[in-house]
Amino acid sequence: MAKIKKEDKEKLIQLMRKQSSAIRTAYNMLKELEKEKIRNPHAQIYHRLRQLFPELPTKYIDSAIYKAKQYTTYKPVVFGGKRLFEKLCKNHLTGKAREKLKKQWRELRKGTLISIGSKSDKGNRLTRFEDLNGQLHLRITTGNREFIYAKVLREPSNNKDMWIAFMAMLLESW
Repeated sequence: MAKIKKEDKEKLIQLMRKQSSAIRTAYNMLKELEKEKIRNPHAQIYHRLRQLFPELPTKYIDSAIYKAKQYTTYKPVVFGGKRLFEKLCKNHLTGKAREKLKKQWRELRKGTLISIGSKSDKGNRLTRFEDLNGQLHLRITTGNREFIYAKVLREPSNNKDMWIAFMAMLLESW
């Protein structure tokens, strides 16, 4: 859970939508290139995504390709959740209940932000935890050295919660 300014939230939603689209595009390209028996499609997909999403930072494009490769290309994929999609297709809901379900499915479909770090980058360059005035914030890169800071509101749920171990390791690394 995070607390974020309204204008930053809009930037984050746009970033998430673009990356979600990049993931779906990369997945569809992987399927096509697999049919053509192309061995290493990463470079072709990367260049195409760079053309389609020029404002998306490079690492988000690489992360989108990585995520798309995790899906099997021989089986249909429903982005946003198969169960929700099937419920929407049944047409048994109407009015506000259907709109609520549709909104939930769209948020899941477009609400993805994946950023994969690497050892050479000393972790994740696009998302990092930072201590601001004694409070934990997640710094999210939106492009050209622009950042959004989201205050992390997560608290441990019990003594066995992995959040405690994570926070101890994070504090030790600072």
